[in-house]
Amino acid sequence: MRWLRHGKWPKWMVHLHYFAIASFILLLISGMALYWPPVHTILIPYLPYLYYFHIVLGTLFGVAILVPIVSRFSYKKRIRRLDWLMPMLLGSSIVFTGIMIWQVGIFSATWGSVAFRWHGWMSAVLLVWVLIHFVYKWVSYQPNSDGWNPKLVPSRRGFLRWVGTGVAGTVVLMFLDPYRWWGEVISSSRHPMGEGTPSDFAAYYTVTGNYPSVDLSHYRLVVDGLVQRPKILTWRDVETLHSLEESANFHCVTGWTVPNVKWRGLHIKTLVDLVAPRANVNYVHFYSLDGVYSESLSLQEALDPTVLLAFELDGQPLLAQQGFPLRLVVPKMYGYKSIKWVNRVEFSDQPLTGYWEARGYPSEAYIGSGI
Repeated sequence: MRWLRHGKWPKWMVHLHYFAIASFILLLISGMALYWPPVHTILIPYLPYLYYFHIVLGTLFGVAILVPIVSRFSYKKRIRRLDWLMPMLLGSSIVFTGIMIWQVGIFSATWGSVAFRWHGWMSAVLLVWVLIHFVYKWVSYQPNSDGWNPKLVPSRRGFLRWVGTGVAGTVVLMFLDPYRWWGEVISSSRHPMGEGTPSDFAAYYTVTGNYPSVDLSHYRLVVDGLVQRPKILTWRDVETLHSLEESANFHCVTGWTVPNVKWRGLHIKTLVDLVAPRANVNYVHFYSLDGVYSESLSLQEALDPTVLLAFELDGQPLLAQQGFPLRLVVPKMYGYKSIKWVNRVEFSDQPLTGYWEARGYPSEAYIGSGI
């Protein structure tokens, strides 16, 4: 081939190089739009399309990384080691962790949670490298041939070794997960007396911009609607009701997961027995102390044995940002169904369009059903 004889890269490989860079930038933008609450909230009606765009583009980015392994190279053309080493190592790590986040039915919630964390960190590191790469190319910087970034002759074996190192290194990094150790140190320093919970929640959301402040001596839980015995429960009343513990994975629609969250709370059946809903009740509505947030489940969904009105997380009372004093927990559905700061439960014969459903989220939010 002519490009082999003259030691030049073919145009399609140059185009592939630019495609990999452009696709990575678009992946960063779409990933932040899917995760970052201010943008995520605005784009709710378009999130399904953005979600699949991100997956397809990520797949193409992965293919672009693997192309050099099956390509023919010029034995006269050398490349800067870091110009290919960094994209191959970090790119393969980003693709690998992205697959683990995407395929929630294949990988455990524990691995998915750690993968989400390192997916973000590796993307940030690769972005820094892309910027460095751009700057020194722009200023025509040429490192010494025998320095920290020498030129070398590319080979399939070399590229395969870099990709393999990226994937294997990511597995080791996820297994050791030093970020988690550091997070536990920070958490223990913030709560030296054991107050609060050292949770792995990636973010806490509020629809009003702040967290309701609650005095338990004045808290009231209203349980009413189409019931024979409506109740207004004090916190002392809530504490006297039968409670139970469960451990369940928590999935946020923005992509992150918290494995094996330990909740304690009331089963909805306890409230059913307390107020005796009428025969025509088909839905249970939940309202928040913030006066804005609302959610709804069918009666069948609400009576699922995993659904709780929780008041403890990991053996400790909920923090304000976690929904203190009482929040709904629906483990089989995405987190936006688990309304926080609950102060009213209403039994009804009609469905309710909840806060997030009114903004485009589906009312059926089962894990794996997509956004």
